[in-house]
Amino acid sequence: MKIAVQDNLEEVKNYLASQGYEVVSPANALGAAAMVITGDMDAREEEQTLALATNPTITTYAPVINAAGKSPEQILQKIREIVGEKKS
Repeated sequence: MKIAVQDNLEEVKNYLASQGYEVVSPANALGAAAMVITGDMDAREEEQTLALATNPTITTYAPVINAAGKSPEQILQKIREIVGEKKS
């Protein structure tokens, strides 16, 4: 499963990759199941935010996860909640 992660979140990128996820830059987010960023959003905004991932012919949206204040494990839990994935 492809997850787009903000470029400066190395710890999150490494952790997700170690868990078997395909980790890409937000610039390559087309087809990503979720996008992990840092930013100023409250929980309600985070739940309602979809990131636009586009190329010249296809536009898709991915749920946004705000990484601020969260551990890589908490971010993975949030990804699993979003995509309905069971913990292995």
